[in-house]
Amino acid sequence: MIKKILFLACFSFAFNFAFAQRYLSQVFDSVYVAADILYGFNYNYKGDSTNLYLDIYQPKGDTAKNRPVVILAHGGSFVQGSRKAQDITEVCTRLAKMGYVTVSFQYRLGVDILSGKTLEQEFSQAVWRGTQDGRAAVRFIRKQIENGNPYNLNTNQVYSGGISAGGVLGLHLAFLDVPSELSQLAIDTNEIGGIEGESGNAGYSWKVNGVVSLCGALANVSWLNNNKDISICNMHGTIDATVPYKTAYFKFFGADVAILQGSFSVDSAAMQQGIDTRLHTFEGADHVPFSGTTSTQMQYMDTTIEYVARYLYKHVTGIVPSGLNQTLAEISFQVFPNPAQDKITVQFQDSKTRSIGIFNMSGQEVILVQTEKEKELITIDSLPKGMYFMEVREAETVSRKLILVD
Repeated sequence: MIKKILFLACFSFAFNFAFAQRYLSQVFDSVYVAADILYGFNYNYKGDSTNLYLDIYQPKGDTAKNRPVVILAHGGSFVQGSRKAQDITEVCTRLAKMGYVTVSFQYRLGVDILSGKTLEQEFSQAVWRGTQDGRAAVRFIRKQIENGNPYNLNTNQVYSGGISAGGVLGLHLAFLDVPSELSQLAIDTNEIGGIEGESGNAGYSWKVNGVVSLCGALANVSWLNNNKDISICNMHGTIDATVPYKTAYFKFFGADVAILQGSFSVDSAAMQQGIDTRLHTFEGADHVPFSGTTSTQMQYMDTTIEYVARYLYKHVTGIVPSGLNQTLAEISFQVFPNPAQDKITVQFQDSKTRSIGIFNMSGQEVILVQTEKEKELITIDSLPKGMYFMEVREAETVSRKLILVD
């Protein structure tokens, strides 16, 4: 009898421990993919009718209800790419093994470089077509929830995003949401559709709780202002030559197309607005360093999944994860006084080689200090009054804080 009680106690402990890690680490061995589901319809850049499909990934053997859903778009600069590409399927599979339901959706691709329109107009229309399709995909998922909920999803835990162009799509889906913002784009809104788009599932909401932007960008960070309840998870390489890490031109075969504001700029503006945001910087990495199957690329993928899972776990469970690699998320340091006038102190937990950069709100580095001290005093009396970001770099880890010069 005692052995039976001990066995049941041990089994209960193991079971509870495993599911305490749900949404944070792998708890399922395999996933089931419901592939090639028709979610919408629209016309592509040539005017051809186009069916829109998505794939839904679920943890195999899962009996949980009210599961969070992450709806992701593939990369490809809005001219190529597939929902079945290696990197997007890897992300969807790994997150599904943690207990999430994930979706990879196809969206309309292509630009007409012989149309007589500028490259900016053509790519702006391509981004907006993709954004409209993304909204149709979110509406499709919400339609499923309201009509029997066959995938056991939580209507209050819906996230969008994607990789590269998919990250651009996810950010625009969430934040470009009023006509006055849409009118700032170089597109004919009558030709291409309005805020809702016409890709399907009308009458359902496309609103999301958060965005996972992996090497993505936004055309204008001022669009964050009226959506302060949407959280953001950014990841980006510092030498990304395709989608800028800060603010620069997106290029197509070497030609300047349009200004994009990358993860550094998005995170900076979000912090300024008090939005729940985080940024992981791939120091010294180019575009989408986790795409591929080499050992280095898979290490980047491991980091990506862990960081995204920590972000989602916090918002899904309300618990700040602990016991994992904390330096993945931040370097521990204090800044005082803040606000400051002529000098500011940076206090670390130990002595180590680090760099301390102070950036203005345009992303320009205005002060750079190299230090090995536990406490560093920095003179800031040359800086105009206003908001700045202090960025601490330690090996490949980067952490940031908002500071105020008064």
